[in-house]
Amino acid sequence: MELDELKAGWAELDRRVAMLEVTGARHGAAAAVRAELRPLRWGQSVQIVFGLMLAIAAGSFWFDHRDAPGPLVAGLLLHAYGIAMIVAAARNLVLAANATEDAPVLALQQRVAVLRAWRIREGRWFGVVGCFMWVPMIVWAFGLLGVDIVAARPWFVGLNLLTAVVCLGAYLVVSRLVRTPEGGAVRRARERLDEIARFTGGGAL
Repeated sequence: MELDELKAGWAELDRRVAMLEVTGARHGAAAAVRAELRPLRWGQSVQIVFGLMLAIAAGSFWFDHRDAPGPLVAGLLLHAYGIAMIVAAARNLVLAANATEDAPVLALQQRVAVLRAWRIREGRWFGVVGCFMWVPMIVWAFGLLGVDIVAARPWFVGLNLLTAVVCLGAYLVVSRLVRTPEGGAVRRARERLDEIARFTGGGAL
């Protein structure tokens, strides 16, 4: 009888220790995600600053060149690109904040999955657009020097646009080979949550 009671006591102790470990892992999941996503938050904060600077500078440029179609279009494109940088970074920060709130592991996995899906779409969009944005930047650079390169050397701009198309083709090929299109920070957060979920048996509370 004493042996049976001793075994039952050890079993109960093991069960309580396991419950404490699972509870600790679940409560530590949000902290783990916060740590992994910290570089992403810093990077997106910097992107907002750069996007704001670009939007202001490009907005001033196209406003001052309203009578020149080439520089005007280039300035408008860069202005829109700067705004897109701000909007995309702000959405990343909101999704990252949602993914780092204290919640069951399963809920955190779903939130990180939403962030991952957005990061992939956003990255592809900026990748495609970025293949062409350096062309209006060239027009902008010449415009700052007082030269309307579109009017003066249209063949030069056309050649750069053709190069941008080649760049787009190369990007589409390379993007298919990238194993972590969502970025390293989101990938590490997802892997950390997967580890915790396996430990907790799925993470549902």
